[in-house]
Amino acid sequence: MRARMTTSSQRARSVLWMASLLLCIILFVLLQPQRAWPQSMTVIKRSSSAIAITADAKLVLAVNPDSNSLSLINTAAQEKIAEISVGIDPRTVTVDDAGSRAYVANRGSDSVSVLDLATRAVITEVTVGYRPYGVIVSPTGDRLYVAEQGVDQVRILDTSSLATLAILPTCDRPSGLAISDDGRILYVTHLLTGQVSILSLGGHRIYLPLILKSRQEIRYRTLDTGYSRSQYPISNIQLWPDSNLVQSIILSPDGRTAYVPHTRSNTSNRALTFDTTVFPLVSLIDLATQRHLVGQQFDLGTLDPPGVGLPFDAAVTPDGEELWVLNAASNDITVLDLTRRRLVAHIEVGDNPRGIVLSSDGSTAYVNNTLAGTVSVIDTAAYTVTSVITVTNIPLPPALLNGKRLFHTSDDPRLAKAQWISCNTCHFEGEHDGRTWFFGFAGPRNTTSLLGMIETYPLRWSGEWDESADSEFANRKENFGSGLIDGDMNCSLSPPDCVNQPPNQGRSYDLDCLALFIDSLPSPPSPGPPSEAALRGQAVFNRADVGCATCHPAPVYTDQQKHDVGTVTADEKIGPEFDTPTLRGLYDSAPYFHDGSAATLRDALTRPSPGSEHDVRGVLTEAEIQDLIAFLLALPFE
Repeated sequence: MRARMTTSSQRARSVLWMASLLLCIILFVLLQPQRAWPQSMTVIKRSSSAIAITADAKLVLAVNPDSNSLSLINTAAQEKIAEISVGIDPRTVTVDDAGSRAYVANRGSDSVSVLDLATRAVITEVTVGYRPYGVIVSPTGDRLYVAEQGVDQVRILDTSSLATLAILPTCDRPSGLAISDDGRILYVTHLLTGQVSILSLGGHRIYLPLILKSRQEIRYRTLDTGYSRSQYPISNIQLWPDSNLVQSIILSPDGRTAYVPHTRSNTSNRALTFDTTVFPLVSLIDLATQRHLVGQQFDLGTLDPPGVGLPFDAAVTPDGEELWVLNAASNDITVLDLTRRRLVAHIEVGDNPRGIVLSSDGSTAYVNNTLAGTVSVIDTAAYTVTSVITVTNIPLPPALLNGKRLFHTSDDPRLAKAQWISCNTCHFEGEHDGRTWFFGFAGPRNTTSLLGMIETYPLRWSGEWDESADSEFANRKENFGSGLIDGDMNCSLSPPDCVNQPPNQGRSYDLDCLALFIDSLPSPPSPGPPSEAALRGQAVFNRADVGCATCHPAPVYTDQQKHDVGTVTADEKIGPEFDTPTLRGLYDSAPYFHDGSAATLRDALTRPSPGSEHDVRGVLTEAEIQDLIAFLLALPFE
């Protein structure tokens, strides 16, 4: 009897032990994703972004491009506490370490708004160069750096006087900025070239690049009197040859690695499919050796299937173990384990997210959804959106806002397959990606800007569209979506022709909204008052013996007709006639011709052809050619 009782007791203890063990295992599994950040572990993201956070994590700042405002969020209450008017089309914001001042780059008004965060008011608006984009303040708070996309330079301002201390010429379209913790090195991305410039600020010295030389050298001078000219290694790193749309650069907490989210444009591919056209990825740079770490990139299409679109910004956790990549087209976040090189989480956020920042202790992520007017708040331990804060009411008419969202998204199977490609991927900001693509139904096609195209119908290089609603063709045949129209579109494929077909407009509300947004894009802005050379070039342009004005008459600088000007190639499927392109905005639309075969305007004006249609060497002197180029680069005049 006693033996039996002992056995029963032992069995009961065994069952209890097993149950306890099972409970521990369950709790371990359930709690495993949760991460606790040490309170002493704090990191400040020193990169330009559409969102910023104060070092004490009490205030989040988010730009609202369509509202021309900056919103302030109280992180404790998780609510907007202010919305402050700034300049036109604000793109990035930075805040000093003291949390006293914020600076906003206004791309549309060529200015930087300076804000006092204590009074929640704009102190002043400083005029800077054409199209400012990235902005970052130095760790000491005494210097402000502004990337000026439109004039290819970085401006350095004294934050006390707001005077310009230096202007640093850079490669084409400087965009994203990051600065080292010691304030001695500035990192600059370039939108279309895939280059990353590394500018040595030399402590108190400011070095200005003057002459790009061979053998990886560049000549600098300083603005500080008393310093002489000297030679320094060129700080210019090339990512992949086809790297494109490089918006930001993020430094690891230990300062050893830079992460560059961007897109590779696979223009060498002649059999385009959705997943062989563009590739979303993050490249790595070893900052000590200033070397692109080829082979160590993160292929987001593979790591986060079925795919994501337009990697735009990123943030690194304070422990350096995770990279949070923000994808602007697919409206989501890819969280990567940097050690194991695998996907940790995929998080959906709002429309067109363009900025992400982590609190200094890494416990919370904030995402600026620029076309939703919201900020997503994310628990980084649980990888869960805990709240969505409305930060602005976007003041666009509903149809126009809907069309803008459709243009920028790949997160809609009607517009893109597997979230890969949006209209904005190739026509970034309604402009162009600087690439020439080969389409099996047409041939080589240089991506054109869409700015002001409502004034220059018909559309496309072969004039095969007569309305913006014909973009349904691109939705289906170029972005590989199912289309916004139920049923067949009114366009033929071989040869591509939407002109001699019934209209597509009126067949789909969403397609009409998309067309409305495209047609709303303004004409290319003037690059500034014309120079004396440009005014002389205008006279050359209008000369009858030169003939430019015959096919490119002012004010839109196109006759809206098709001509054979000797540019057809053996790859062409539709030509030899091409729609006369407008000459407005040539300063920002290289390369030229339908196949992108002219890298510069000089190449375009001296191109041999059977009829010498664009070869002006037999008519103009060298000085006149230079004046003509100056005129073309000045279009449109103010």
